[in-house]
Amino acid sequence: MKKLAVVIISLFFVSSLFAANDGFKIKTVIIEGVKNVKPKAVLSEIHTKKGKRYSESVAREDIRKILSLGNFENAELYVDQEKRIVKFIVSEKPYIKKVIVKGNKQFSAGKLKGEATIKEKGFFDIVELEESKRKILTLYRDKGYADCQIEAYPTTDVDTNVMTVTFLITENNKILIGDLIIEGCKSFKYKKIKKLAKTKRKKVFKEETLKNDISAITKFYKNRGFMDFSAEEPKITYNEERTKMFITLKIDEGPKYKIGDISFQGNYVITEKELAKHCEMKKNDVFNQEKIALTLNKIYEDYSNKGYLQSYIMPDFKKTDNDGVVDVVYNIQENNKVYVGDIFIDGLVSTREGTIRREILLKSGDVLSSGKVRRSMEKIYNLGFIDGAEPNILPTNTPDIMNLAFNITEGKPGMITAGAGYSSIDQFVGSIQLQHMNLFGRAQRLNLLWEFGARRQNYQIDWTEPWFLNKAMSLGLTVYNMERLRDYHYTTDAYKEGRTGGSVKISPRISENTSLVFGYTYENVSIFDITDEDLKRQILNDPDLARDKTSSVLTQVIYDSRDYIFDATKGSRYSYGITVAGGPFGGNVHYLRNSARATWFFPTFWKFVFSVNVNLGYIESYGDSSDVPLYEKYYIGGADTVRGYKYRTEIGPYEGGKVLSVANFEYKFPIVQENKKTILQGAFFYDIGGTWKTPKDINMKFGTDNSDNNEYYLKSGVGFGIRFATPVFPLRLDWGYGLNHKPGEDLQQFYFTIGNAF
Repeated sequence: MKKLAVVIISLFFVSSLFAANDGFKIKTVIIEGVKNVKPKAVLSEIHTKKGKRYSESVAREDIRKILSLGNFENAELYVDQEKRIVKFIVSEKPYIKKVIVKGNKQFSAGKLKGEATIKEKGFFDIVELEESKRKILTLYRDKGYADCQIEAYPTTDVDTNVMTVTFLITENNKILIGDLIIEGCKSFKYKKIKKLAKTKRKKVFKEETLKNDISAITKFYKNRGFMDFSAEEPKITYNEERTKMFITLKIDEGPKYKIGDISFQGNYVITEKELAKHCEMKKNDVFNQEKIALTLNKIYEDYSNKGYLQSYIMPDFKKTDNDGVVDVVYNIQENNKVYVGDIFIDGLVSTREGTIRREILLKSGDVLSSGKVRRSMEKIYNLGFIDGAEPNILPTNTPDIMNLAFNITEGKPGMITAGAGYSSIDQFVGSIQLQHMNLFGRAQRLNLLWEFGARRQNYQIDWTEPWFLNKAMSLGLTVYNMERLRDYHYTTDAYKEGRTGGSVKISPRISENTSLVFGYTYENVSIFDITDEDLKRQILNDPDLARDKTSSVLTQVIYDSRDYIFDATKGSRYSYGITVAGGPFGGNVHYLRNSARATWFFPTFWKFVFSVNVNLGYIESYGDSSDVPLYEKYYIGGADTVRGYKYRTEIGPYEGGKVLSVANFEYKFPIVQENKKTILQGAFFYDIGGTWKTPKDINMKFGTDNSDNNEYYLKSGVGFGIRFATPVFPLRLDWGYGLNHKPGEDLQQFYFTIGNAF
């Protein structure tokens, strides 16, 4: 007790002394003990300064700062209150003047010194010295010098505290793999198992590679029924000269199992019938560990989509009395639902928070569904000017409530771009485009486009408000002036087609994936500079054919579940629309158009995507119009329908059809990726299509002949292409080969196009 009292009194005295020292004005600050470090360099890093009031807590913090510089082993504080002196007494680490490498033959001294973490003109650290030895040794072993030995000898001049570090290397022989021997293979051919290993004869032994080989062999067996498979620690032996190593891997296959009964325990939220749909294996299937893992992921995804993010699923394998049969029991701990607390949006620069928040399908108090989080992220990406939208789920003090944060990385919202190319259809083509995808930070889009070339001129202005009147409803305005050279019958550049007009579209969203479209279009269409004699006669007989005013209304329903609208990897898009021109809407053109399109995207492997597109259409005149105008009929071929054929002249009636049927099959794969985005893609495609004058003319046969019925055949084409994602729009380069050409036609076509095929 007496001793305790003394300690307490001593501590009180020390504390009082420091307290007494606090507050005097500092006259001098001294750094003592430095030899190779300039005192000014230390003084510049600390807060205790000449002329300032002394603070014991600041001085103690300065000691920690001095030690963090990495140049000192120790630092102490001395205070002389009477003389107003503050002294930091340091113990300096040795200064490394020179690093020497001896005994090296396979690598230069410069290479080895570069590999070492300890450097000349730095300060000695024992941890760095050991790390340097390890890194140099790894360098040698990666080249086959498994017996290499390294010793380090640091020597210090006491007076100057200057050190020389010498690495002494004993390289010994280079050792290569003599063979990898796998013992215990019974159920599969020895060569097949050995082929799984990347540890090969005459190669350098790498421990990591052998570990991966064992994992690959284990995975192979456990995915083929051998649930109890095991592998012993590999044994390594050497030849007499220690130039070759022999690795023996002993495996135990165990019995092969099939799946018996599959059951679930602990599930209340999701029925056993629903859970069974997620099982990748059924009764009597061969046991497969990979499929078990996939099943677990699917079950958890189902629970997390319903808000049970804290659920836990563990499989239990019960061997039965029937040899080779194992029952699988999925034990489920559902736990409580998780709800959304606060939603945070970070990283915004020019975009308003509300622009991002309105795309998020969750709000505070909602059940936290992982599916809605993922879909919200996709919707944010689909704005077009966002490079990153990483969601993070953050715990709170309440176990069943979690905050949600989206870390946003903005891309360039607007830019001016120019491009040029050549296609066998349009010849030289070019474009200049000014686009802004995030006007005023509200995701409003403005697009100014000028397309030009040997066969076309196009001026177009588009503006879109995605949330008109702050409702889930977009408003789009378009004004355009276009001029195109058209082929007709056997005549190239038969006439020019000019269109001037504008449109307005309003599209309310009635659900997450479903929207309606109501649009109105008014345009003047003219046909001029006619060179085709047949068409000239038609225009002479009816001059109104060359000059029309079209007033039309569109009603359309769209269902879109694609993940990313600019480069979809999964999901689908369906649309059906009716366009009514003329009649009560005015103009001198009267027709009714029905259009339907369905597109599906299927992810496969390695980010490869298979897509299918089906496009159907039917147009018919009514009222005062005896026929559908030439320019409103269906024409196929070219870059957007059936590739491998010229547009308008090689498939279907030369004067255009009223019935359309096109199917496209495309397989895309990434070539270049940057920041998780695909910049360059390759694609293989197969296209089928036809047009007909009337529904009675529809012919589902493929081919061609020289008869008058040739125009009624379906035709197909194959090819490949490249897709390049620019910051503003995608570019397509396609080469198509037609499989059903008539004699005299070009068998192949090259296309340069702006925009996705579908």
